[in-house]
Amino acid sequence: MVSIDTFKDRVAVVTGGASGIGRGIAEALIDAGATVVIADVNEDGARATATEIGALARRVDVSDADSVEALAASVVEECGRVDIVVNNAGVGPLVTFDEVSLADFHWVIDINLWGVVHGMKAFLPRLKANETGGFIVNTASVAAILPSEGTAAYGASKAAILSVGDTVDVELRAEGNTTVGIATLLPAMVRSNITANSRQRPGFDADNDQTEDFQVESRVLEPRDVGNMVVDALRTGRRHIFTHPETREAVAARQAEILAGFDS
Repeated sequence: MVSIDTFKDRVAVVTGGASGIGRGIAEALIDAGATVVIADVNEDGARATATEIGALARRVDVSDADSVEALAASVVEECGRVDIVVNNAGVGPLVTFDEVSLADFHWVIDINLWGVVHGMKAFLPRLKANETGGFIVNTASVAAILPSEGTAAYGASKAAILSVGDTVDVELRAEGNTTVGIATLLPAMVRSNITANSRQRPGFDADNDQTEDFQVESRVLEPRDVGNMVVDALRTGRRHIFTHPETREAVAARQAEILAGFDS
């Protein structure tokens, strides 16, 4: 089991770190002793947050592989290493499949899924090269496991993130790597800017936006609470990080429904 016993002298990169869950994770990592680089498409926001919490700031477009590779290179050049990568940048318009446009569906996949793939491709070789290894945390969602109305694009991207992370973890173990870990964060409702960010999508129509209508009733966590959970998971080597224990029964019921397919 791969874990991180100390965060002192560790360098962490958090995409989507200017606000929301990303900022919460960045704050928790800093308090644990890590040097943190916040990377966000909103450069002004990243710089403002970095100043407030004591981080470094970079601009990155996670949907662009070259931009993510440049981020990785610049962090290693300035900080000398990278140990923890949190692929967190994401968007989430909640629109029924009938209503979601192809442009919006592509937009969600390009940021949520390709952002994670680009991050892993850029940083994984660097983590493997570390004598002490490192850890990648990919932010998915409990929607990866629990489908609900309006989440066709969002849930698809998050389910793929879960699959990619688990598959790469299996491959690392198969090649005998015991120093690099992969974890997937599966949050339910967390206070963030994801709804506001969804209004930046190509097909946004202010007169017909239904995003608020799809918001489910759930306990809403603060981003910093989630950040503490991530740091704890890194310390213990946990590979799947759930934020809301109350979703356990629904996840179990979903898995039972799938397993019932064997009975028929």
